[in-house]
This record gives sequence, C-alpha cells and structure tokens, in this order.
Amino acid sequence: MSASLYLGADIGGTKIDTVLTDGAGEMLAHRRVPTPAQEGPVAVIDALVATLSELRALAPAGCTVARAGIGTHGIVSHPEGSIAVASQALPGWTGTPLRQIVSERLGLPVVLDNDVNVLAYGELALGAGRGHRDLLFLTVGTGVGGAVITDGNIVRGQHGSGGEIGHAPSAAAAGLPCSCGAVGHLDSIASGTAIRRAYAEATHTGPGTRTGTLDRGPDTSEIVVLATKGDPIARQVVTNAAHALGEAIGGLVSVLDPALVVVAGGMASSGSIFWDPLRNTARASTLPLLRGIDIVGSHLGTAAAARGAAALAKNETPPSTDTTETIQEGS
Repeated sequence: MSASLYLGADIGGTKIDTVLTDGAGEMLAHRRVPTPAQEGPVAVIDALVATLSELRALAPAGCTVARAGIGTHGIVSHPEGSIAVASQALPGWTGTPLRQIVSERLGLPVVLDNDVNVLAYGELALGAGRGHRDLLFLTVGTGVGGAVITDGNIVRGQHGSGGEIGHAPSAAAAGLPCSCGAVGHLDSIASGTAIRRAYAEATHTGPGTRTGTLDRGPDTSEIVVLATKGDPIARQVVTNAAHALGEAIGGLVSVLDPALVVVAGGMASSGSIFWDPLRNTARASTLPLLRGIDIVGSHLGTAAAARGAAALAKNETPPSTDTTETIQEGS
C-alpha cells in the first residue's frame, strides 16, 4: 500500500505558499510564488495549480498525493467552496468557484477554507494546540482575524464567516470606523492599522481623523519598540489595543470554554508590553472557573497556513464536486 501525502496552499494578496506534507504533517517540500492578483482570478488559479502540480511531481516513489487543502483570502461559502466575499487584495475573487476548479484541474479532492481558519487548524493539529480538540485563535496584524474550533471542527457558521472576531463590538472602539464600514468593532482599536492610526493622531504625524490615509510616522512595529522603551503615547496606544483584545478574549472564553487561546500575527511578537495587559485583562474578564486558561503565541512558522490547509485536507472529507460552474476570463 502506498503512503498518502497531502498538498496545502495559502492564497494571499501578495504571495501563494504551497507545501507537500506527509501524513504526520511534516513538510516535505515548500514553494512560494508571487500572487498575480492584478491579472485576475484566472491568472491566480493558474499560478496556484502550476505550483501545486510542481510539488505533486516531487512525491517520493511509493507515495501518492491523496488530497489538497487550500486556505484563501476572503470568506468561503460551504459546502460548495466558492468565494462569498473578498476585498480588492484579490480583484474579482468574489464569486470564484475555487474548490471545484482546482479539484477538476488537479484531479484530486480539495478542501477549501478561509486563510485564518486553516492557520487555526494548523495550530490545533500540528502546533500549540496539538493534543486538544477546542481552540480559540486570533491573528493580530494589519487587521484582527479569528477562528473557533470545537471538538476538532472549524466553526464556519451559516455564511462561512464564523470566527470573525475582529468584527465583534468592542466598548473601547465606540464610535471608531471599522474597515468593514461599520463602527465600534474590535478591529478599529486593536489591529496594527488601528494602533498606527491612534499613535499618528496623538502625535499629530498623521490624519486628523481615523478615516484618513496613513503615510507618515512610525509603523506598528516601530511603535511597539517605542512603547517598550517607555514612550508614553506609544505605551498607551499598545496597552489600549491589548486591553481591548483581552476583554474580547475573556468574553469568548466564557462562552466557548476552549482548551487554550492562540494569538498569532505581527503583534504576537511584541513582548510583555502587549502580552501582559492582554493576558491580565482576558483573565479578569472571564468566569472565575476559566481564569487559568492558557493564552499563548503560535508555534508554527514557515508556511503555517499552507501546512494547516494540508492537515485539514487529511482530516476532513471534501464534499463531492457535482456542479458544472466554471470561471470565465475577466470574471
């Protein structure tokens, strides 16, 4: 009997990460190519399929690639596996029947999900959450993303947007506009973009309103360094973000009772200036029974989302491809 291998991919606005893994999730090969986003969905899919095919050809003798898993920018509708909503990071991506197209072109069963969901699944299967079945996951970078896994299953919801923690209301963000067009969401106070904007306004190095374009002043990582060195404005901005995140985590822990919380993204490397107020606020905001919850950083490194997608492909049975919809040039 031949050993089964798995392909994994992560499609972002600037790069496509792909991996070939064995049944234990170990990465046998990795490729990264630029995403031809501005050329449209057809070009993006061509680049994806070409790279996955290249990795498939590297399967050792006696091994067979059994399935492929894909994580993608945007909200994915289930079970059909099309892109329900995507931003202009991938122009024209909304409506693309991605799972069906890739499955037909590769001749393999394909599992498709949102990029943050596969990141979270990778942490559960291979990283910080290994050995657990329940996980709350946040990624804090340019925006705030999230995922929830219960009993080993990703919580997707009716429309595929389950786990969108960044768009939960936050008292600390009252009145602040969110990237989604609403106001008062966690993303408005706790994302890297929000931290940069708040610092720029407080130091008069940026726009006078939170809807302006940031083109001056330090970036988020530089603000964290300033906060660590004692800059009072930088410290306050980072602390405000961490408190808001901690409060949101505490509420979700009370509702979900996960085994642990994993925080990934650029802010997760910020040190105690970020982690101390986040953990303290989270534990103070949850039920006393749950205050011992572990809140940790992510463990997976290179190609984490692609590895998570491959792990998802191994463990989740893909729906059958039974439609005849195809993508049209320029759609």
